[in-house]
Amino acid sequence: MSEKLMIRVGHSQQEPVHWLVWSAQDAQIIASGELEHAGLLGELSEKAQSRSVAVLLPASSVQLKTIDLPAKWNRKLEQALPFMLEEQIACDIDKAFIAVGKAGQRDEQHTIDVALCDKAWLSGWMALFDDFDISVQRLLPDALLLPEPAQNAISAIELGTQWLFRTADWQVSGVEPDWLAGYLSLLPAERIQHYSPGETLGSAKSLEAMESEYDLPLALFAKQLEQQSFNLRQGKFAAKKKQPQWWRDWQSGLIAASVALVCFIAVKSTQLLVLQNQADELSAQAIASYKQAFPNKVVRPHLLKKQIQNELNSLSGDQQGGFLELTNHFVTVFDEVKDFEPETLRYDQRRNELRIRAKANGFQVFGQVKSILEQRGMTVQQGALNNDGDYVIGEIRIRGAA
Repeated sequence: MSEKLMIRVGHSQQEPVHWLVWSAQDAQIIASGELEHAGLLGELSEKAQSRSVAVLLPASSVQLKTIDLPAKWNRKLEQALPFMLEEQIACDIDKAFIAVGKAGQRDEQHTIDVALCDKAWLSGWMALFDDFDISVQRLLPDALLLPEPAQNAISAIELGTQWLFRTADWQVSGVEPDWLAGYLSLLPAERIQHYSPGETLGSAKSLEAMESEYDLPLALFAKQLEQQSFNLRQGKFAAKKKQPQWWRDWQSGLIAASVALVCFIAVKSTQLLVLQNQADELSAQAIASYKQAFPNKVVRPHLLKKQIQNELNSLSGDQQGGFLELTNHFVTVFDEVKDFEPETLRYDQRRNELRIRAKANGFQVFGQVKSILEQRGMTVQQGALNNDGDYVIGEIRIRGAA
């Protein structure tokens, strides 16, 4: 993004908030302004959607330190950092947020730059920006974006009710007007390079007006932003990867579709499991029936269909009136005759004869069956018929046509 939104907040959320939209491509201000308090940050939400956002914290609320290290900076030293700082700060180390800057070396001494601020205070600011849907990419103390001062000099600019100073690469401060004289008298530097009119500085030090670079403080900071790599957004405050706009637009629909797909797969999996269980039961029944019909045969479940077909073919033989043909003719009887129920079937392969013992509701039913089979070209012999209560029991023998 070539455009940046710079937002400078105060120590409390009741203090004014300065903002500026900067075009890095054109090196110019697009818009700027001041909010009466942080509760009005929602006015910047739309401006923040298409731009990278850098939030500047007051230098008076962020403490910068350079710590001497016993060895070159590594992960173990990072874990020990709170213990190394505990005696150097006045507040409870557990309540402080520590951000790590550049590792360096002074003569033969290894060093690390760190920034400290109140953890709860910073959490409050980040929560407020989240509430107003402002995604913050950069977070750093304001005075750190002052131009690096020349040797034996300090950089200064007036912002709101404070003067901001940068005395070295990793030394900054924010000073109220009442404290200016005392603060400047303690600094060893002899010159002050100021980037805004310095009449209020009132110092005995040499004042160098950088008039060619006079600009709005946030515009000056925007020019220096790319030269400063430090970012307080690390650790628990690390920036989350921003979701693309298409995902935010379609997120709800895609989640709903995913849930529906999972449910569909679950239902189909359940149905498949039920069908598989039914298939297993039918397969077991088929195997049991085969064993009962052919007790001396070895069952091969994966070849069961072929085994049954082979057995039927062997029963049918090559004769025209084989077992299958006789049973086919006999089965058609059930479409035309009611109240006729076979009890046993026996096939005599030698005589090619199918013997059926059956029961019916009357003597005439057996005659009807005999007549139908003879019309189909079968030779039918009817055995003795006996009356058994409400039923008539008898036998029919069927042979193929001569």
